[in-house]
Amino acid sequence: MMLSNISLSPSRKRQRVMIITADDDIIDEIEKTNNISLIEQIILPSQDNNNNKRSNQQNPVESFYPKNKSKSSSLICVVCESSASGYNFGAIACESCKAFFRRHARKEPTAFHCSDKNDCKITSETRRNCSACRLAKCFSSGMQCDRLSSIEQKAEKRRQIEENRKLALNLKSKINEEEIQFSSLTCSDNLIPSIDTNVLFTDFTYLLQTQPQQALLTSDDLQRIETISNSYHNRIEFAARSGLPWDPSMHTKTFIEVLNSQSVPVMRLLSYFKQIPEFDQLNVDDKVTLIKHNLITILGINTALSYKTDTCEIIENDSDAPSNTQYYSVLHGYQICKQLHKIFHSFLEIAQCDRKIIELILIILILTKGFSITNYNDDEQILNDNMSVYRAHNYYTELLWKYIETNHGYKKAIDLFSQLIPHVISWQKLHDDMRNNILKTLSPDDTKQLLPIMKSILRIL
Repeated sequence: MMLSNISLSPSRKRQRVMIITADDDIIDEIEKTNNISLIEQIILPSQDNNNNKRSNQQNPVESFYPKNKSKSSSLICVVCESSASGYNFGAIACESCKAFFRRHARKEPTAFHCSDKNDCKITSETRRNCSACRLAKCFSSGMQCDRLSSIEQKAEKRRQIEENRKLALNLKSKINEEEIQFSSLTCSDNLIPSIDTNVLFTDFTYLLQTQPQQALLTSDDLQRIETISNSYHNRIEFAARSGLPWDPSMHTKTFIEVLNSQSVPVMRLLSYFKQIPEFDQLNVDDKVTLIKHNLITILGINTALSYKTDTCEIIENDSDAPSNTQYYSVLHGYQICKQLHKIFHSFLEIAQCDRKIIELILIILILTKGFSITNYNDDEQILNDNMSVYRAHNYYTELLWKYIETNHGYKKAIDLFSQLIPHVISWQKLHDDMRNNILKTLSPDDTKQLLPIMKSILRIL
């Protein structure tokens, strides 16, 4: 974009003309030659009467917003250091460098020649002086030639996006139908507060609409997933170093002991999440809020990774005593246990197919704001830094999608996500009912015997 004061002819009033163009050749020609005829060719003619008439008419939209609204940008072009328009071809670049790279990125290396020592300083003032050094800086600053899309590729991508959008709408309708069916099975006299399914669905819909097929994992993504898997494995050792509030090798006999024994997997999960940089760097109060409202549901999904199919026991470590589940059917009833068994079986199948999927799901769920169903007098707190949680949640949702698509194919990714979303929501609803059952069963003396961490997880004030 170039802005200059130009007199089009001696008889005309001097005008301030803004020329907006992405063509560097036009800008170079105007700057070097001050060619008035060229300027007259690209300026749209206007009539003074029409201009005056327009100036006297007030646009209702414009009157709603401030006329002199300033527009500032904090993005700096990595090539010429001028104000950038956004992320272009893999790097933050201005419109001029974006257009320059699009035109010349695929040219032969010998197409440009530097008249100096191939180290010209590229700034907004000098960027047109040496195309060779400018193109070299584009590449060295991270702009990638493979980000350039041909007309055919763009048309194919638009077609895929449209197909994915239709698929997402159909899937959302299917999920809503399953939610209605589930509600009719589980809701009786006590109505469960409704949950916005878009909390978990939004990121999936976005991925369907924007992700082309074969969105392969990068080397950094692969390294991150391996690090996550190692972090999950190391959680038992790290939690033991910090100290456990309960001896995991001790067999439980009473209901309070069963509840207190759950502090062990809770502390191990916390050790796991502390190794995730995006979670560990969150605001301290925000981490407490997310743990307090989400961990009770995550705890149940986590058992899919430690369930022994040969003995039908839940054992996280070889030295642990098996989890005591005999109180479940008595406390929660046949209907809830039947639903739990059905949904748990689906998580178990995923864990047996690919453990890393569940490991990633645990991270996504701990970072999900608004996922918890709470009583009306126990609303979830507002986060201090909601955007940091949102960005981390989106990152791991996309990482899970790319991991499933890369390792299991696009169709499998669709199928897994379509199963996960309604199952996770249903699982959370059931666990909220189970928490209410536990609170009704606990006497004041029982509550005093509960470990502090379990009081926090159960949200007992």
